[in-house]
Amino acid sequence: MLKKRFLKPKGEGAKSMVELTVVAKDRVGLLADIGEILGKKGINIESVSVEASGKTAMVHLNLGHNAEGKKLLADAGFRVVDRDKLLLRLKDQPGELAKVSRTLANGNINIKNVYILDAERKQKILAVDTSDNAKARKLLKTYL
Repeated sequence: MLKKRFLKPKGEGAKSMVELTVVAKDRVGLLADIGEILGKKGINIESVSVEASGKTAMVHLNLGHNAEGKKLLADAGFRVVDRDKLLLRLKDQPGELAKVSRTLANGNINIKNVYILDAERKQKILAVDTSDNAKARKLLKTYL
Protein backbone atom coordinates (compact mmCIF):
# COMPACT_ATOMS: atom_id res chain seq x y z
CA MET A 1 0.00 0.00 0.00
CA LEU A 2 1.21 3.50 -0.86
CA LYS A 3 2.72 5.28 2.11
CA LYS A 4 0.73 8.39 3.02
CA ARG A 5 3.95 10.26 3.81
CA PHE A 6 4.65 10.47 0.07
CA LEU A 7 1.39 12.25 -0.54
CA LYS A 8 1.48 16.00 -0.13
CA PRO A 9 -1.29 18.48 -0.81
CA LYS A 10 -0.92 20.55 -3.96
CA GLY A 11 -4.11 22.60 -3.84
CA GLU A 12 -7.66 21.49 -4.54
CA GLY A 13 -6.98 18.07 -3.03
CA ALA A 14 -4.39 17.16 -5.66
CA LYS A 15 -1.63 14.81 -4.58
CA SER A 16 1.97 14.52 -5.61
CA MET A 17 5.19 12.99 -4.43
CA VAL A 18 8.84 13.81 -4.79
CA GLU A 19 10.96 11.31 -6.70
CA LEU A 20 14.75 11.31 -6.58
CA THR A 21 16.67 10.37 -9.71
CA VAL A 22 20.30 9.36 -9.51
CA VAL A 23 22.10 9.81 -12.84
CA ALA A 24 25.33 7.80 -12.98
CA LYS A 25 27.61 5.78 -15.22
CA ASP A 26 25.96 2.39 -15.75
CA ARG A 27 28.01 -0.28 -14.01
CA VAL A 28 27.78 -3.51 -12.11
CA GLY A 29 26.97 -2.86 -8.44
CA LEU A 30 25.50 0.63 -8.86
CA LEU A 31 22.18 -0.21 -7.20
CA ALA A 32 24.00 -2.14 -4.47
CA ASP A 33 26.14 0.92 -3.71
CA ILE A 34 23.11 3.20 -3.54
CA GLY A 35 21.23 0.74 -1.34
CA GLU A 36 24.16 0.39 1.05
CA ILE A 37 24.62 4.16 1.42
CA LEU A 38 20.95 4.61 2.27
CA GLY A 39 20.63 1.44 4.36
CA LYS A 40 23.57 2.32 6.61
CA LYS A 41 21.68 5.46 7.66
CA GLY A 42 18.35 3.65 8.09
CA ILE A 43 16.69 5.20 5.03
CA ASN A 44 14.19 2.84 3.46
CA ILE A 45 13.67 2.61 -0.29
CA GLU A 46 9.89 2.61 -0.75
CA SER A 47 10.02 2.14 -4.52
CA VAL A 48 12.75 1.90 -7.14
CA SER A 49 13.01 1.82 -10.91
CA VAL A 50 16.25 1.57 -12.88
CA GLU A 51 16.86 2.16 -16.56
CA ALA A 52 20.05 2.23 -18.58
CA SER A 53 20.62 3.97 -21.88
CA GLY A 54 24.03 3.57 -23.43
CA LYS A 55 26.56 4.10 -20.66
CA THR A 56 24.19 6.08 -18.40
CA ALA A 57 21.91 4.70 -15.70
CA MET A 58 18.98 6.47 -14.10
CA VAL A 59 17.85 5.18 -10.73
CA HIS A 60 14.44 6.52 -9.69
CA LEU A 61 13.83 6.38 -5.94
CA ASN A 62 11.05 7.14 -3.50
CA LEU A 63 12.52 7.15 -0.02
CA GLY A 64 11.25 7.31 3.52
CA HIS A 65 13.37 10.46 3.96
CA ASN A 66 14.01 12.12 0.59
CA ALA A 67 15.96 15.18 1.76
CA GLU A 68 18.38 13.16 3.89
CA GLY A 69 18.75 10.52 1.18
CA LYS A 70 19.44 13.13 -1.48
CA LYS A 71 22.17 14.69 0.65
CA LEU A 72 23.78 11.33 1.45
CA LEU A 73 23.89 10.31 -2.20
CA ALA A 74 25.19 13.72 -3.32
CA ASP A 75 27.88 13.61 -0.61
CA ALA A 76 28.89 10.19 -1.97
CA GLY A 77 29.48 11.78 -5.38
CA PHE A 78 26.22 10.92 -7.13
CA ARG A 79 24.31 13.41 -9.26
CA VAL A 80 20.82 13.52 -7.72
CA VAL A 81 17.79 15.38 -9.07
CA ASP A 82 14.40 15.64 -7.39
CA ARG A 83 11.11 16.14 -9.21
CA ASP A 84 7.44 16.31 -8.26
CA LYS A 85 5.27 13.58 -9.72
CA LEU A 86 1.51 13.78 -9.95
CA LEU A 87 -0.28 10.89 -8.29
CA LEU A 88 -3.38 9.74 -10.16
CA ARG A 89 -6.04 7.28 -9.08
CA LEU A 90 -7.47 5.33 -12.01
CA LYS A 91 -10.10 2.62 -12.09
CA ASP A 92 -8.50 -0.76 -12.73
CA GLN A 93 -10.21 -1.36 -16.05
CA PRO A 94 -9.30 -1.31 -19.74
CA GLY A 95 -9.09 2.13 -21.34
CA GLU A 96 -8.49 4.26 -18.23
CA LEU A 97 -4.85 5.03 -19.06
CA ALA A 98 -5.94 5.88 -22.62
CA LYS A 99 -8.45 8.44 -21.26
CA VAL A 100 -5.79 10.14 -19.14
CA SER A 101 -3.25 10.08 -21.97
CA ARG A 102 -5.75 11.50 -24.47
CA THR A 103 -6.77 14.28 -22.04
CA LEU A 104 -3.12 15.30 -21.73
CA ALA A 105 -2.50 15.04 -25.47
CA ASN A 106 -5.55 17.20 -26.22
CA GLY A 107 -4.10 19.76 -23.78
CA ASN A 108 -0.77 19.64 -25.65
CA ILE A 109 0.97 18.14 -22.62
CA ASN A 110 3.68 15.54 -23.13
CA ILE A 111 3.99 12.58 -20.75
CA LYS A 112 7.66 12.34 -19.78
CA ASN A 113 7.40 9.41 -17.40
CA VAL A 114 4.59 7.26 -16.00
CA TYR A 115 4.47 4.10 -13.93
CA ILE A 116 2.11 2.19 -11.69
CA LEU A 117 3.12 2.91 -8.14
CA ASP A 118 0.51 0.85 -6.35
CA ALA A 119 -2.70 -1.11 -6.81
CA GLU A 120 -5.49 -0.87 -4.26
CA ARG A 121 -8.69 -2.85 -4.55
CA LYS A 122 -10.19 -1.84 -7.90
CA GLN A 123 -7.91 1.09 -8.67
CA LYS A 124 -4.33 1.82 -9.63
CA ILE A 125 -2.16 4.67 -8.42
CA LEU A 126 0.08 6.11 -11.12
CA ALA A 127 3.05 8.44 -10.73
CA VAL A 128 3.14 10.80 -13.71
CA ASP A 129 5.63 13.45 -14.83
CA THR A 130 4.65 15.72 -17.69
CA SER A 131 5.94 18.68 -19.64
CA ASP A 132 3.57 20.90 -17.61
CA ASN A 133 2.51 19.37 -14.28
CA ALA A 134 0.57 22.49 -13.22
CA LYS A 135 -1.61 22.38 -16.34
CA ALA A 136 -1.91 18.58 -16.14
CA ARG A 137 -3.08 18.90 -12.52
CA LYS A 138 -5.96 21.12 -13.66
CA LEU A 139 -6.93 18.88 -16.57
CA LEU A 140 -6.81 15.70 -14.49
CA LYS A 141 -8.41 17.00 -11.29
CA THR A 142 -10.98 14.19 -11.29
CA TYR A 143 -8.15 11.64 -11.08
CA LEU A 144 -6.21 13.33 -8.27
